[in-house]
Amino acid sequence: MKTIAIDIDETVYALLEVLTRGQYGPDSVADVVAKLVDHAQQGVYRPGAWERYWLIQAFGDEWTEYLEPGDPYGRANREHIFQRPRRRKR
Repeated sequence: MKTIAIDIDETVYALLEVLTRGQYGPDSVADVVAKLVDHAQQGVYRPGAWERYWLIQAFGDEWTEYLEPGDPYGRANREHIFQRPRRRKR
């Protein structure tokens, strides 16, 4: 597993902390970030997902050129619905 450390200022933290409030909100800002990461990875590997359009709006669509059919988690017979990072040629 990879670990990422990020620094955010107090204002950004306070803005994200708003998402922890309410009955169905995550418990912490760290959980908010984890949920955002989860949705982002779904947008990368699931072409028809609403998250894909969110990522394209945020990052453009050039990154989609680096994907190929296949399940990034190694599950069989998913090539027609999922995409994974293109394998590097050796």
